[in-house]
Amino acid sequence: MREAKKILKEMIIGVFIWSLPVLVMLAFIAENKPAAVCGVLAGAFTAAGIIYHMYKHLDIALDMDPENARKHTLKSAFQRTFIMVAVLMVSMIWYSYVHPIGVVLGLMGVKMTAYMQPYVHRFIASVKRVG
Repeated sequence: MREAKKILKEMIIGVFIWSLPVLVMLAFIAENKPAAVCGVLAGAFTAAGIIYHMYKHLDIALDMDPENARKHTLKSAFQRTFIMVAVLMVSMIWYSYVHPIGVVLGLMGVKMTAYMQPYVHRFIASVKRVG
């Protein structure tokens, strides 16, 4: 369980590591800079929440029998998909405040952090060794 919490922390850090260059890039090229920044932040915080939701519900499903675990996992995946779609829909309605492209790129942090996690882990381990 302690290892899972460490991976959760590293993945949430990875979301914000991913979001920082995206935020800077969109801040330079977007016409509505505040909306682009808000979009990336909304997507990043949603991605961090989704990763936390995965962590909590995977732990719950591991304590269940296989059939109920499958049902619980499908229900949890639907909830995460619903949240992502809802955040994207809100950004499409109020695009002058929260830009949808920023939200999509922020939400991509869920995928990118899965690839970045080993590198974040190594970086954190090296900082702990030095400090």
